[in-house]
Amino acid sequence: MIIQGKDVSNKILAEVKDIISKNKLEIHTVALYFKGDEESKVYFQSIKKNADKVGIDFRITEIGSENLIEEIKRLNDDQGIDSIIIARPFPEGVDSVEVSETIDPDKDLDCISPYNLGRLNYKDYDVAPATAKAAIDILKYNGIKLSGMNSLIINRSITVGRPLSQMLLNEDSTITVAHSKTKNIEELIENNDIVFLAVGKPGYLKATSIKNKKIIVDIGINVVDKKVVGDFEVDGKLDQIDYTPVPGGVGTVTSAEILMNALRLKMRS
Repeated sequence: MIIQGKDVSNKILAEVKDIISKNKLEIHTVALYFKGDEESKVYFQSIKKNADKVGIDFRITEIGSENLIEEIKRLNDDQGIDSIIIARPFPEGVDSVEVSETIDPDKDLDCISPYNLGRLNYKDYDVAPATAKAAIDILKYNGIKLSGMNSLIINRSITVGRPLSQMLLNEDSTITVAHSKTKNIEELIENNDIVFLAVGKPGYLKATSIKNKKIIVDIGINVVDKKVVGDFEVDGKLDQIDYTPVPGGVGTVTSAEILMNALRLKMRS
């Protein structure tokens, strides 16, 4: 089965639009991207298209890395701005800890502040890192249970692997986190029910290398010959494999999760 993200995304966006309309809310968000980072600019523009449809003001602003902290502080104090998102990866010289500690948790659109990340540990959160949330929601929407499942995450980043591991624990899944220093990844892949791939290497995992029934959640985004592909390569029969495609899978849901976060932050205030 191909686990598509479009229906999940549409469901989330419809919910956001309905709540905004019924409550007559005005939501104003600022997306900051760094000079020269055209990929993030394009990504934010794709989110803006959905934001326009649901009634969220999503402003995209270019910024120099030397002005980032001052701009975050200014936006924190701006009563007309409800939430802020900052493009990643950060340029060299930008302290990610300083950024996460500077952003107001009540305006933290992609859940990078220590306060919002910490709430994941207590199952008491209204916003979550959008990619991690999308990886879970795409499975739950398609009727795939997480409770009691053995899940492998090949990523340990603060934006994907680490929050995803906590959120899966909250769903009663048993978690293994692997990374570049892990020695027995092939064995771990075979011994887990669900594999979350966020490596950033096209063809990192091939269908022909999988022996047992498995669910593959492909979070990887790579550009090969001007085409977007994931970390999972469909190079053979898929009789025992359910997987999310790239594009059209987790990434499609992620942009909708960001707008849901925008709504929840507004409701929090």
